[in-house]
Amino acid sequence: MMKIVLTRSMLEGDIRYIKDGLDKSIGGRYEFCVPEEFSEEGIISVCRDADVLLGPFVTKAILDKCENLKLIQVPWTGMDTFDFSAVKGVDISVCNTHSNADSVAELGVTMLLDLLKKTSYHDRKMRMGNWNRDQKPLDLKSKMINKQTVCIFGYGNIGSRLGKMLNCLGAKIIAVDENQRDSEYVSKFYSSAEIDSALALSDVVICTLPLTDSTRGMFNSALFEKMNDGTVLINLSRAAVVDEDSVWEALLSGKVGAFASDVWWNTPKRGETKSYPSLKHDFCSLDIVLMSPHRAGFIENSLPHLDGAIENLIALCNGEKLMGIVDVNRGF
Repeated sequence: MMKIVLTRSMLEGDIRYIKDGLDKSIGGRYEFCVPEEFSEEGIISVCRDADVLLGPFVTKAILDKCENLKLIQVPWTGMDTFDFSAVKGVDISVCNTHSNADSVAELGVTMLLDLLKKTSYHDRKMRMGNWNRDQKPLDLKSKMINKQTVCIFGYGNIGSRLGKMLNCLGAKIIAVDENQRDSEYVSKFYSSAEIDSALALSDVVICTLPLTDSTRGMFNSALFEKMNDGTVLINLSRAAVVDEDSVWEALLSGKVGAFASDVWWNTPKRGETKSYPSLKHDFCSLDIVLMSPHRAGFIENSLPHLDGAIENLIALCNGEKLMGIVDVNRGF
């Protein structure tokens, strides 16, 4: 019997989704344990015989109490809330999940098309009876995606899917990624030391990088200055990868011609439904900004970010190979 201990609170629907997925393959072969409190003490009280810790909250004290632990599974992609110092020197697999890559990539394509075609902007005007014949503040002209050079920062699970989709639509794809590899969709890879050269060629920049110490605030005023005037920027990573003040100034100056993001600096707490995306700047007032409420993983009849976690739990139970093993030294 494989014991799974949840280390962070989840919505009941998310827990049910995980259990339903497990029941289809290993029903009756696992125990799913939800502690009374998601504190160090609460988890320690139930984790002694755990095979799996499911969630990003892990401490050294928790690990010291786990006598049979085989896997720490984070049930989504981002590892920015995980304490890697707690697992240094511990011989236990730490995994995240990349099963939402298709849904995030599709949202990225949607956002790019919307910005190039100004679809949401004209929809807002037409709902007021305005056909934008005065062409203010944005004109009626759109851009062709097959005329764009798209630079993808981070050519991993999401980035590679974006490259394939956008290449099929006729865009030229370049990528900034340290792990340069052969790809029929990428015309050229650039290292982090070659970012200036990549940006000089780019009409569109899409960020899919993980949030780490080295990427936090990476998109700042210095980086924006190296972009071509009017570059389209899309963030599918974490809000903190983009410096809030810098992108605001870049939008006002025209250095960034349009900005879309599924992640924002000010998010509502669980149970709340309203919060403005920024407490510092009025991004809502800019027609060149497209906002999405961290919705890439919400798919009809599916929670794709959880699918990879379910697959790994099944694999562990069956003695099969795990996916999404995290490099604890690099943080992703």
